Amino acid sequence: MAVWSELPNDICSFIGKKLDVEADRCGFRSVCRSWRCCIPPFPRPPWLVLSESQLEQQSSEKNDRIEGEEEEKMKVNTPPPPRGFVGIGDNGEKQVVYEINLPEAHQTRLVGSTGIWLITVDKSSMIRLLNPFSRVQIDLPQQSTFEFQIPQIVVSSTPSFINCVSKDYVVMAIHYYKRLLAIARPGDKSWITVKTPCHFFEDIIFYKEQFYAVNVHGAVVVCDIDQSDLHSPTASVCSETWKSTYHYRQKKYLVEWLAELLLVIKYVIDLDEDEEKEKRKELPLYGTEKFKVYKLDFINREWEEVTSLGEYCLFLGFNTSVSIFAPDYSKYLKKNCIYFTDDYTHGYLGTQTPGGLDMGVFDMEDKSIQPHYNGVSTCYYSPPLWIIPNPR
Repeated sequence: MAVWSELPNDICSFIGKKLDVEADRCGFRSVCRSWRCCIPPFPRPPWLVLSESQLEQQSSEKNDRIEGEEEEKMKVNTPPPPRGFVGIGDNGEKQVVYEINLPEAHQTRLVGSTGIWLITVDKSSMIRLLNPFSRVQIDLPQQSTFEFQIPQIVVSSTPSFINCVSKDYVVMAIHYYKRLLAIARPGDKSWITVKTPCHFFEDIIFYKEQFYAVNVHGAVVVCDIDQSDLHSPTASVCSETWKSTYHYRQKKYLVEWLAELLLVIKYVIDLDEDEEKEKRKELPLYGTEKFKVYKLDFINREWEEVTSLGEYCLFLGFNTSVSIFAPDYSKYLKKNCIYFTDDYTHGYLGTQTPGGLDMGVFDMEDKSIQPHYNGVSTCYYSPPLWIIPNPR
């Protein structure tokens, strides 16, 4: 009878590296101590999903060493590169990139995440929910419903059943050119535009069983949606326009924090104003300078400034913006801070520079910004984003 605990470490390690699903890795590590030592545990959430451009570049460098017909065969037969996941809750000094084979996300734009589900848009304009751990996909109406691209999609709640499609949730999207709102359910053939009193929306949140959205001027609307009938969705204003004038170097987010609705404003500055134009692509064109946080007084329809998040921290980007209680996740997460990724599309789209250079942690107390990822991960069309299991 075979004694599995005596399996050579190199064979255990080889087998363990083939396991892409987190549940399989946990099962493998639970067999015995020797097996547990062969592969590291999956990093703790929150997770930063890296762009795949870096990995593709490494693959292409290997291909450059092969010439002629062998090179072409290599390119055809080379599988999509794995996608890197980084556990931001791990010790920063021991930060490890864990690679998952995720061909379903290859050459797609990641336009959002809710819970552990990614939202992808592929080259044929197909939009899907993707669970990166089980690799289950759920189809949504195509992007071709719209005249322009979709910059963001938010799900009301994560699917109830991991291996089947249910209609117990609604998906809301922002779509260009005027950045209108649209809704749909899995299985629908098309998106339905929401009738709103304003447009040019920047962020969406599902808060207290309703969708809220904020536009570039800081006006917040609440969407009146009958989830049993999505044919006539409307929205009404629940806050006045923001007191300051609009500037394209500001990005606004809506976040739920301690049952309050927060408005978070990111201020971005140019970093290359004095540089020669031909050198711009070698430099970060922009950088986050600071954040301001406000909570909505629903009765008076006014915003009150928030100077401290207490034990909480915020995660902002293309993901559904969330606040989490830092001690629940990891001792290495910094409380009273804002973790952000590079979602400033004005800065990298059409500028011949990749997005992903402007990421960090903003400290609400001393106003400093420090990196949260030790490496570099950039992409011209889909920079890194957060994936965070639903906060407890």
